[in-house]
Amino acid sequence: MDDLKIIESCLLGNTQMFSRLIDNYKNMVYNLAYRMSNNPHEAEDISQEAFLRAYQSLAHFNPSYKFSTWLYQITLNIVRDKLKRKVIDYISLDTPVETDDSEFYPQPADLSNNPEQIIAQKEDAQVIRQVIHSLPLKYREVIVLRHLQDLSYIEISNILKLPSGTVKIRLYRAREQLKKILKASR
Repeated sequence: MDDLKIIESCLLGNTQMFSRLIDNYKNMVYNLAYRMSNNPHEAEDISQEAFLRAYQSLAHFNPSYKFSTWLYQITLNIVRDKLKRKVIDYISLDTPVETDDSEFYPQPADLSNNPEQIIAQKEDAQVIRQVIHSLPLKYREVIVLRHLQDLSYIEISNILKLPSGTVKIRLYRAREQLKKILKASR
């Protein structure tokens, strides 16, 4: 069942159908929230709030856009609001994540067998995440959406409600800032 039919069904009173939209998009929303907030607990809160706002505003959804684009906009607006209020708690990427049975350090999977290369790649990834997180919000948004969420310029343009030329300029400037910061740190 496609998104528009699910939305129609929800608007006609079958609110249980909204859980299908949540199932379809929960990873996308959480991933964006985590990459923007850098905090798993905050990302969960942002995700829940995004779906709650989407549900409450479902009648205002414009079917000429993709549901995912609209949901990205809602999620980014929540992140922006929290940043304005300075509610997001920033944690070190070195801080272990507590689980029920143990703790682990969130690191990208690496299939290489060279321990030195593994350590170097993990350190590089950590530095890049920190540098991305240090960028101004307008640059961090385009970097995360383009390079970490793999969205097209048109999708980013729709999500941020900016002309595609502005998106490209912001992306260029964000990359330049990343280069400058990374060069200075070496």
